[in-house]
Amino acid sequence: MSGAAFFPPQTAATLSWSSELKHTTSNSTGLTATSSITSATDQCPLVRQNDRIYFRDPENPYPLPCDLPEVHRQMLRSLLLMRVLGGPFCTPHFDKNPPKRVLELACGSGMWSSACYNYFASRGHTDISFTGLDIISIAPDMRKQGMNWQFKRHDLRQDRLPFPTGYFDFVFIKDAGLCPSSSAHPLSEPLRVLKSGGILEVWDSDLVFRTLLPNPAPAPGLSEKDQEIADATATYTFSSATPFAKAQNKYLQDYNSWVEVALDRRNLTPLPCATIGLSFTTESHIFKSVDSRRVAIPLGEVRWEREGQGKDTTSHPRKALTEDQIALRHTALLTVIHMIEGLEPILMEASEKSRDEWERWWAAMTADLFQRGGVASGECLEVSAWWGQKK
Repeated sequence: MSGAAFFPPQTAATLSWSSELKHTTSNSTGLTATSSITSATDQCPLVRQNDRIYFRDPENPYPLPCDLPEVHRQMLRSLLLMRVLGGPFCTPHFDKNPPKRVLELACGSGMWSSACYNYFASRGHTDISFTGLDIISIAPDMRKQGMNWQFKRHDLRQDRLPFPTGYFDFVFIKDAGLCPSSSAHPLSEPLRVLKSGGILEVWDSDLVFRTLLPNPAPAPGLSEKDQEIADATATYTFSSATPFAKAQNKYLQDYNSWVEVALDRRNLTPLPCATIGLSFTTESHIFKSVDSRRVAIPLGEVRWEREGQGKDTTSHPRKALTEDQIALRHTALLTVIHMIEGLEPILMEASEKSRDEWERWWAAMTADLFQRGGVASGECLEVSAWWGQKK
């Protein structure tokens, strides 16, 4: 398996942004990267545990770290999703009508806003204002790139977003499924601040892993462009009718059982994609139109793909993987391993393992996934995007 991480070809500006982020987080206090994050969160108690920084607010069960390694994992995941989904957003609405005001909720480092700005700027649209909102401030000052950018600190558990009704043309939310919300209808406030005719788009990934069964048919209604992206990235579009099985890898089986227990204790879901899809259905009366894309990214070279090479088993038979496709899958696996590492405190608690037992399990798991082809059965990272135009 290739040891390289995969980066889309259009990310030179994004990598420059990454250098700015590293500079900001390492030098803003003259201390360590995590110290700068801690100093920016005087109203959000954080604690160091196993050399990682976590929230320790009893009313905020967010389970992932809030430190630079987690920022880098989310960066890598964002690059991966933009590659397999074809760009920084899926809606075709902005092909001819670019937005004027864009809001990124739970923006973290602001990487998506930077990528979106670069996308529009490359097409001559530079008069777009971007606003990032999060509970902590770790994004660099992207005004240095020429962006019209502002950051707003806000806790999503509060009842209302701090913006007027109908203010934004485009509201984007990515990987916020583990962020607690005070609302029974999590899309109600994003829709309130979205103007009539504007677009709400949400991306997320499930935290429980399944095995894709051999030779799945493409999702119904797939466009030619989307099929080309799937073929180029060696990924699989899927729908609710696509056949999956439980994870075959014993270590991912362990993880699945622990993460379900751990998140249930915190009233969080390991399947945010199902929740988001239901939310779009619940708010369907507010949308003029709704669409979605779901993509399964195998976490390694799959046995049934190799066995099926040269056979016309589907309408789009796959060839042997290229180096770039192998690197993309390796990148997906890296983000999964780093996520499991970030969830270590709650997984240890759910598994009832001692530190020594956990470290033995961790060493065996990483060796199996990285070195022994432990995901050859077809275990996948499932990512999904939904977008809708407000009436």
